[in-house]
Amino acid sequence: MLNYTTIKKKISVGAAPGEKYLATISRNGIMSQEQLIERISSASALAENDVLSALRALQVVITDASMNGITVQLNELGIFTPYLSAKAMLTAEEVDATTIRGVRVNFRPNVRFKNKLKTTSYEYRNPMPKGLVLPAADAPVAP
Repeated sequence: MLNYTTIKKKISVGAAPGEKYLATISRNGIMSQEQLIERISSASALAENDVLSALRALQVVITDASMNGITVQLNELGIFTPYLSAKAMLTAEEVDATTIRGVRVNFRPNVRFKNKLKTTSYEYRNPMPKGLVLPAADAPVAP
């Protein structure tokens, strides 16, 4: 289940620009590599050391492929595609390696992954207040 909250955002394009309200994901934390390894190990026949070794190898191979402009397709997960972030120039002659800001990787989930995401349910979560929260004026003060 995904939790969401409501945010106010200034929309500057479209038929009715202005301040609008929309749902945004309310994240439930970060799964550490150790937690991921434990969950994969318990869901498979692999020992934790084997899972760690496989994850490290996967990271090395995907990184190497991305650095060489190769797209990696994992049939059960999705596609990792490298692309360049670059500065726009007025003419083609001005474009060279110095206009490239860096390499990024885009992940596109496969159809099965997308369909699984479509079946998720949503629940509203009241956002935590930001900053210092003072007790109400009529609230009792602890000794």
